[in-house]
Amino acid sequence: MSVRLAGAALLAASIGCLAGAGVTADSSGSGGIGSRVFVVERNSASLAVYDLAERRVVGRIEGLGNLQHALMTFSRWLDYGYIATRSGKLTRIDLQSLERAGEVQTSKSSIDIAISQDGRFVATAEYAPGGVTILDARTLGVVRRIPGEFERNGRRLPSRVTGIVDAPGNRFVCVLIEGAEIWVIDASGPEPVLERRIPTAAAEPYDAMITPDGRFYVVGHLDSADVTVLDLDAPVPSPRIISLREPGAEVDRTAPKKLPHLASWAVAQGSVFVPLVGEKRLAVLDRYTWKFKRSIELRGHPVYAVRAPGERHVWVTFSGEADDAFVQVVDVESLEVVHTFRVGARIYHVEFTPRGSHALITANAEDKLLLVNARTYAIEDSETLRSPSGVFGLWRAFTIGL
Repeated sequence: MSVRLAGAALLAASIGCLAGAGVTADSSGSGGIGSRVFVVERNSASLAVYDLAERRVVGRIEGLGNLQHALMTFSRWLDYGYIATRSGKLTRIDLQSLERAGEVQTSKSSIDIAISQDGRFVATAEYAPGGVTILDARTLGVVRRIPGEFERNGRRLPSRVTGIVDAPGNRFVCVLIEGAEIWVIDASGPEPVLERRIPTAAAEPYDAMITPDGRFYVVGHLDSADVTVLDLDAPVPSPRIISLREPGAEVDRTAPKKLPHLASWAVAQGSVFVPLVGEKRLAVLDRYTWKFKRSIELRGHPVYAVRAPGERHVWVTFSGEADDAFVQVVDVESLEVVHTFRVGARIYHVEFTPRGSHALITANAEDKLLLVNARTYAIEDSETLRSPSGVFGLWRAFTIGL
């Protein structure tokens, strides 16, 4: 115990521990660490803490910086959570006290965060100045900075980095936007090492994901229906280009541009379910060959496709004022829409509880966090939050790529 207290004192002296600052909490009667869910309040630089057991907000952590597209990850011991911000700040959260437990300015602008398989390192992908910063998860000391540089025509050029995920074997994988490279970083030794630089199969990569089994790293390309798929288990990395577009399909040119965030793809049973921008359809790909299987007609332009635990259903959300309050449920076996229901305007995130009994959904335009029964589709609880977006349950600590 004395060693831990000494370490805490050292941390406070070296990086300015902020415990107790900007925090409001009421842990009396709460369900405990395992029932806590952290919800990003993107326009107020804060995290709301919702207790699933008590069905109420039990705390709020404020002063976190620019939370546009903010992501949160957790240590496998469930002592700390880590959140990276667009303002380039990484903040550590004590999951028991709901207090800030240190912060580090890693860059001017960070976009993604990941924690290594063994829990030793936290890595952030950065837009400015561009690169990857890897921290010691315990001390928050910087272990290594890898500039996002690439070579073209004999010149060294900077690149933004995004799509960082953890991968089996204590690796991090990320993609360089301007550099059009996939990086594999080996974090199994005392210090992380950039192990491989692999060109993507097409230009202008902008986002990436890893499949739940940790095998395939998938990179999306700007304004393109093509993705680069890399088999991380292959002895010799060989990225290949895969088209998501059904041959002969018409594209709605008035629809939103780009592809949806790749992390929204649902991988269930033998299929990958992909929301197609510009089409009111969900593409279905083979999970291992990545060949196009078929498509599913939807009510609107899909944004997110989220697999329910058990892999029996996929829930799909939409963009556009006419559709963005609705969820459609797709049966994974029949590949048909089996239910449509309204939740709340401008759905930003759907997160299932680990055993699939409920879904937590943020309706950003209505400032609501909603707890939905996944069997009956009834809204069992509604909490008013401040511009809610991302929802992060502690069960993510035990999931690859989250």
